[in-house]
Amino acid sequence: MITHRTTSLSLRSIYRQIYQSSCGLRQALFPSESADYIKWRHEFLYKRLNFGLWLGLICFLISSSHGLYLYVFKIEQIRLDLDRFYEAPWMAEDLRDITVIGFFLISGVIISCLWIQQTRWGRRYPAVVFLIFAGAVNGFLTQLISTFYDVPVKPETIVFLAFAVLLPLRWPLHILAQLLPITYYVVVLPLLGITHIGDVSIFNSVYNLGTFIQMGWVCLICNVGVYVYERLRRSEFESRRELQIFLHAISHDLRNPVMGTSIVVKGLLDKVTDGYTKISAPTLERLLQGSDRQIALINALVEAYHADEQGLTLNRQPLQLSYVVSTALADVESKLAQDQVELHNLIEPNLPLVSADQTHLWRVFSNLIDNALKHNPPGIQLTLAATVVKDNQLLCHVQDNGVGIPHDQCKRLFDLYARGSRARYMPGLGLGLYLCKQIITAHGGNIGVSSQLGQGTTFWFTLPLFDQPSINSIERA
Repeated sequence: MITHRTTSLSLRSIYRQIYQSSCGLRQALFPSESADYIKWRHEFLYKRLNFGLWLGLICFLISSSHGLYLYVFKIEQIRLDLDRFYEAPWMAEDLRDITVIGFFLISGVIISCLWIQQTRWGRRYPAVVFLIFAGAVNGFLTQLISTFYDVPVKPETIVFLAFAVLLPLRWPLHILAQLLPITYYVVVLPLLGITHIGDVSIFNSVYNLGTFIQMGWVCLICNVGVYVYERLRRSEFESRRELQIFLHAISHDLRNPVMGTSIVVKGLLDKVTDGYTKISAPTLERLLQGSDRQIALINALVEAYHADEQGLTLNRQPLQLSYVVSTALADVESKLAQDQVELHNLIEPNLPLVSADQTHLWRVFSNLIDNALKHNPPGIQLTLAATVVKDNQLLCHVQDNGVGIPHDQCKRLFDLYARGSRARYMPGLGLGLYLCKQIITAHGGNIGVSSQLGQGTTFWFTLPLFDQPSINSIERA
């Protein structure tokens, strides 16, 4: 009795392991898909299908025109070739009729698919339009036409490869599009007794066996390639989606305490005017400005995530550069004193106004100043300067006399996640200079660096000047 129960438990555990393994294999081969990914895949298929339809129509017209030329003007040569290889010269006229009918019918189907694809139904069901289009050009429609002439026509395997390149998603659709002409060729035609071209059978010779092997390999390569590509795109999409959710969550969690601090500071600032506190109004105003900048940076955190795909959103306005620089220096005033930095702010307040986003421009100066402080020893000289250059641009410099940067590192300094040789001992991801380049490029300027080891580093960038006449003309319009 005990032995029987023990055996039952062991078999049950074996079945459980087999079931768990099969579930794991099924999850690996067919992972779950989020609603966002399904929506993106649907849009991808719809947009690619429009391109594929036009390309397919052009390619079909070119290849069919060649076929029509052969069967109309070279019919005698084709008749001789059919007599020599298959002893069936009468098939030349049948093939000519199949080619002519197929030309008009397939062209009509592709043009109809182009029209359907632009309708609401076509946008909702692009997979159906894809299957109709595939059946028209992969040989299936030609097989249906040739059936009435008792001529077996094999599938167009090169079309399978073209679909795998143009529409590398939804591998079940590719399998279905391949099964239609192959099943018709292998199963339906023999059932109808259409298995010979003249006196030659499509199944008996070794040569034709190689044709079936070739079709199998082409289908396998196409389907595996589409499956692997779709897995990679799904993984990339879900990773980006999770990162976006993470950024929104972080920005939400950080925004609330900062906004709470801003409310408290505003309350204290109101009490200053009534004489209820000893904190000076300038101090509270600086705290409030710092909170506002933190909120702006938190909002820009999510925006920076979309910078590569959609670009930065700029709130351009006429700015006095000296004001932006003074706010950036005020935030690092204590650190400048701690590192005994000798500061030379040569940016004059009477410079022409620039057309820029204040928050993003503040980030550029803050990142460049912070970069000079982090990567140099205490006691350096830091010089900020700006001059007007040609093409209505302002050339800005952030210069130090520190340790310098190697020449090979300067070439990739603005790349994503690029960090200096000493950065392994410092916090951060190396995003500062990359974001600076994005911001300056979005403003229509350029940014660069020049440095020599032991002699310091100079970061420079250009900004467009504020064009008052054009702004006035826009306002009048």
